[in-house]
Amino acid sequence: MFEIICRPVQNQEELFESFALRKEVFVEEQNLFKRTDRDRYDKHAIHIVALYNNKIVGTVRVHRDKADIWYGSRLAVLKRFRGKAGRILIQKAVEVVKENGAKKFMAHIQKRNVPLFKRLKWTAVGQVFTHHGKPHQFMEAKLN
Repeated sequence: MFEIICRPVQNQEELFESFALRKEVFVEEQNLFKRTDRDRYDKHAIHIVALYNNKIVGTVRVHRDKADIWYGSRLAVLKRFRGKAGRILIQKAVEVVKENGAKKFMAHIQKRNVPLFKRLKWTAVGQVFTHHGKPHQFMEAKLN
C-alpha cells in the first residue's frame, strides 16, 4: 500500500507536471481560466506536490508577498485524491511558510472548500466574493 507524500518540487519535470495538473483542474475541469492558469507568481513561488506511487496527484504553491506575509494558491488535486491529498497539501504549505518565517499565511479559497480549511484551523476573513467567476472566501491559517 502506498502513502501520499508531500514535498516541494525537486526538478523542472515535476514543476511542469504540476502545471499540467493545474491546467487539467482549473482550465479543463472547472473552466476558471481560458487557456492557462499560470501567472507572474509561478516564477518565484515554492511549488509543492503530493505524490502517490511516485505520480503527482496534487499541487499547491506558496509565495511571499511583502515582508513576512505569504499566500497560498492554485491548490489542485486529481478527483480521486481530493479528500486526503488536499488536506496534506494544505498542511505541508503551512509547514513550508512557517519554515520560511511567515508571520501571516492567507489564501483565496473556493467557497465549497471552506469547510476543509476550517477543519484545519483556518479562519474566514471578510465576506464571500467572486474570483474568476466562482465564489471565494479569503482565509488565514493559524501559524502558532
